Amino acid sequence: MKKIIMALLLLIGAIGFSEEEFGYKGYDLPFTSDGKLHEEVLLKRAINADDVSIEIKKLKDGKYQFWDYASDSGDENESPQITNATVEKNVLCDEYICVGYDTKLNTPVILNRKTKRIIVTVRPEGYDKIDDPEHLAKFPEDNPEMYKLYRDYYKLYK
Repeated sequence: MKKIIMALLLLIGAIGFSEEEFGYKGYDLPFTSDGKLHEEVLLKRAINADDVSIEIKKLKDGKYQFWDYASDSGDENESPQITNATVEKNVLCDEYICVGYDTKLNTPVILNRKTKRIIVTVRPEGYDKIDDPEHLAKFPEDNPEMYKLYRDYYKLYK
């Protein structure tokens, strides 16, 4: 009996750990694309969202790099973390995230690397408002819980 209980506890712990590791879904909205990379939009500006500040650079040999300016220490003079990015279909990906241009939202988005679903939309320069749920209204059938959460959150802090 003790062995069965111990095995169940181990199984529950393993399941809980796997959900912590890969459970962050963000908006979890479908990514809509016309099949193009939209390089002109992605290279033109910094990709700023929540706790991410990425600049995408194209090298002379046609490869891409993500320059991550988000600092854990808070030091503004800290040099950026540079990672190589690859083109996968119509998005740029490093080992953790993908960045692409969503044609339905008409804005760059950060995608989950494995599912290619939207984690967060990229805010325009100088955007300091809370998340406005109006852009989520375009996807009410895809993620009604997230839409309701942001709608209620927006009402509280508007």
